[in-house]
Amino acid sequence: MESQIWSKTQEKWAFILVLRGHEVHCLKVTGISLTIKRKVQGVLEALQQGKAPAEVGAKSVQTLDARTIGKAEVSPGNGSLTLHGEADGSKPLKFSSADDNADEILRAILAQSGRTYQPAQEEIGVVEAVLPLAIFGALAGLFWAGVYQAAGKMAAGEVVEVTGYRRRGMQQMLIKVAEILGTGGTIAVGVVLLVLIVGWAVQRIIHRPERTVWLPEKA
Repeated sequence: MESQIWSKTQEKWAFILVLRGHEVHCLKVTGISLTIKRKVQGVLEALQQGKAPAEVGAKSVQTLDARTIGKAEVSPGNGSLTLHGEADGSKPLKFSSADDNADEILRAILAQSGRTYQPAQEEIGVVEAVLPLAIFGALAGLFWAGVYQAAGKMAAGEVVEVTGYRRRGMQQMLIKVAEILGTGGTIAVGVVLLVLIVGWAVQRIIHRPERTVWLPEKA
């Protein structure tokens, strides 16, 4: 049976989406950075040869019958799709595309469902809206804390040195920024950063991005 296959590979893992007839399979492949691409290529070749998804060496396989899709979603940036089965308690099937073409992938899947779906727009949830900001805020907060600590030591007359071999570039950057800003400047930058993040979060909550959803037509 002919298959349609999409994949996205990262440093230590990859997800592969396979549409074979009316069955949708999402495979997770893991490995180390030096071998992951070769491992994924082997899985792709096995799938193209018609092997069952459960037999190609993936770490996990999730399967959903396209005929049972009760709701489908595409993210605002068209980078990912989510399929919800109609059965109670069924786990959503999620896939992030490598080429930001989630809508094209979804159309291919829905074409195998034997049903008609109508698109609609839906606001994303509050948690989904602020999650990127929370991640950015956490990283920015860690960087700010490092700068503030270095600036405090300098203000006390201590010499701040780079230690170890890991993250030397980051340590050097923290020290340089601390030298430029000083303790007072670091506090001022932290306040401005906090105000910007809070304002951005409020804006995202009030004007939440919309995603496209597909729902089956009622008979």
